[in-house]
Amino acid sequence: MRIPEIQTVACLGAGTMGHGIAFLAAKAGYTVRLFGRSQQSLDKGMAGVERAIALYEAHQLMPANQGASLKKRIIPVTSVEEAADGADLILESVAEDLHIKQKTFSIAERHCRPEAVLATNTSGLSLSAIGSALARPEYFLSIHFFSPPYLMSPAEISPIPATLPAIRALSARWVKSLGNVPIELEKEVKGFIVNRIQAACLREALHIVEQGWASAETVDKAVSLTLGRRYSVTGPIESADMGGLDIFNSVLEHICPVLGTRVEAGPLMDKALQSGRLGMKSGNGLYAWPPETISARRAAREQSLIGFMQQDMEDKA
Repeated sequence: MRIPEIQTVACLGAGTMGHGIAFLAAKAGYTVRLFGRSQQSLDKGMAGVERAIALYEAHQLMPANQGASLKKRIIPVTSVEEAADGADLILESVAEDLHIKQKTFSIAERHCRPEAVLATNTSGLSLSAIGSALARPEYFLSIHFFSPPYLMSPAEISPIPATLPAIRALSARWVKSLGNVPIELEKEVKGFIVNRIQAACLREALHIVEQGWASAETVDKAVSLTLGRRYSVTGPIESADMGGLDIFNSVLEHICPVLGTRVEAGPLMDKALQSGRLGMKSGNGLYAWPPETISARRAAREQSLIGFMQQDMEDKA
């Protein structure tokens, strides 16, 4: 259900994150202006919205008769000025470049309502650096969705020191109004919560493979069948409490000294990048990705995420 303080949302960027957030906002009843740099990018973004609608309808995540009205609430535009005009919430998902984000916000800030929330979807760049270009940094924060936003319910909310408590609270209420789950940080930290933990896990996984202790396939199987399943119910800290802090303290004391500690991605990643192996999108990465495998793995992950969404809906009913 919509919250009265926000009526119009400007989604700046029509890529995976931008069109996914636009879909969620329109589904919740908000008027959305979706900005793309070109008609081609807007067409691609709106095609993504249509795929999200079809997915939701096919799996009974929303009534089958709402797709047409949902699409009508999304207005595609090719200028930041038009997208931001009178908007109550700006949500930026443009390129991960500090200068581009600062320039985008400086334009949007001049055209949105004076009390509008100014939010970025980044979790990698410095929020304070982005906010330094604003005339009203007290209205600025990050609302960081995960990909794809309509199948991943959490959204991390991170303030900068200047962010007003009321803006933090309003942003959390807006995320809830979409049917998503706000994950609120108390203060700014690079990478937020999830990317910091994900980076630590990936660094150690690569380290294990590089040392020849196990293959990439074995590492992935071990994690997905243990931590992947456990953490879907209890996070790492609650899991430690359940298992016994004395036991986990002993594990940390014995293992922490021998964990990988480098401050770069490492040779396995470097070798792949230097040879043009970028992962699924290039057909090869740390795995080989023939087309049939790509389709199968994407479908498997999508079905798993849909299952979580359906379970969440049952729990709320």
